[in-house]
Amino acid sequence: MKLIIILLSTIITLGFSSLSLSAEQVTAKQFADSNGNLDQKQAAFYIVYRDNEPLSKFILPGQTSLDANQITNKLTDKLDDLRSKTGHSSPWTWQELDLAFLSGQEDGSAVPEWKKIEGLTKKKEFEKGSQIESLGPILLRNSTLDISKSQSDSKGATFTYSKSDLTSGSGVLNSAGVLDYPTLWDISQGGDGQSVEMGLDFASQWTVAQVQNDKTKNVEELAFSTPFTFYVSPSSSSIENHDSAKIASSRLWIFQGKPYFQTDFGFRHEIYGVEATTEFVGNLFGSRVFYLGGFQNTGFRNLQYQVRMIPKLDYSVTERGGIHTTRKVGDDWFRLGSVNSFDLRLGLQTFKAIDLGVSYQFLQAVMGNGGYSNLLNAHTTLWLIENVGISFEYSKGNTPVASKPIDLLSLGLELKY
Repeated sequence: MKLIIILLSTIITLGFSSLSLSAEQVTAKQFADSNGNLDQKQAAFYIVYRDNEPLSKFILPGQTSLDANQITNKLTDKLDDLRSKTGHSSPWTWQELDLAFLSGQEDGSAVPEWKKIEGLTKKKEFEKGSQIESLGPILLRNSTLDISKSQSDSKGATFTYSKSDLTSGSGVLNSAGVLDYPTLWDISQGGDGQSVEMGLDFASQWTVAQVQNDKTKNVEELAFSTPFTFYVSPSSSSIENHDSAKIASSRLWIFQGKPYFQTDFGFRHEIYGVEATTEFVGNLFGSRVFYLGGFQNTGFRNLQYQVRMIPKLDYSVTERGGIHTTRKVGDDWFRLGSVNSFDLRLGLQTFKAIDLGVSYQFLQAVMGNGGYSNLLNAHTTLWLIENVGISFEYSKGNTPVASKPIDLLSLGLELKY
């Protein structure tokens, strides 16, 4: 645990600065249509020009023309970040694109050297045609369900002072999070925005929830896993905008499988298992109102909302029991359930100053004696900078794998990278 804290303290030593848009720089207006709007493809070309993306990233040797769909697919992360900053999918006005990119610009000379290490603290990208698309950077998140999200849309690891209602006494220090190393692989690319990519990650996740004056109720979990995530983008669909005109709408299916080994920090109990989840990101049933899997504008100032609905199955076997699990040797559980969350955020363009939300996950055993377990979590985070915030959180229920009771009220830091 000390090693993790030392590593995290290094990661969050960040420098932030902004650039003003100069007269010589290109603006999104030059890529907009006659109404001043940009669709996904127009925004992708704007990003290429604005960020000086290398041509080798989008075409193979000997290829003499650019494919707009291929460019859009290659810039999925940056388009997702753009949607997160503006609070909605395309089309965008050229003014909000300029403002969004202005807020995200960094002066390269002001970025510390440690933050420029490709494949470790900076994503290392490979040329078009390579089977592997990118390596890194190291991610700090709340759970493996957050590794598929951009930094601005994800929840961070927490380091808090907590008070448990399971017993009386003063509070204690607790923490939860995941340290993840991602790789991204190109599986297939098709026309009209169709693509399949696979993320193969190496993750270490921890949960420490101590209970004052009663060590038998402490939660202590350490899990090692290799999540593999398939990002399946079918062809674009059409939805009606506010003027009843048809516009393109992107969709994404995220399928994640996660073999894991869970124990505690003393390696006393051993639980082996595999978890599978599915998430849809896009306009539900073609609706222009109800969007799943990402933040959208509410129409009220800078207030945005996010709804996530993630079906889940889990199969696990207990090879050895211990003091930090209620499971017994030989417990063989197959469970079905779901993770559902609703979040609101209100704040600035560069980062959202206030996040608040609630999540509820449940698992019902269909094989074995796992029974029914659930976990309710409510949180509010005031972001000081993009990576560091003050978090207030309440958790009640059972931990998903070790099935240990938890009832905590916490105040502390939330960190993400």
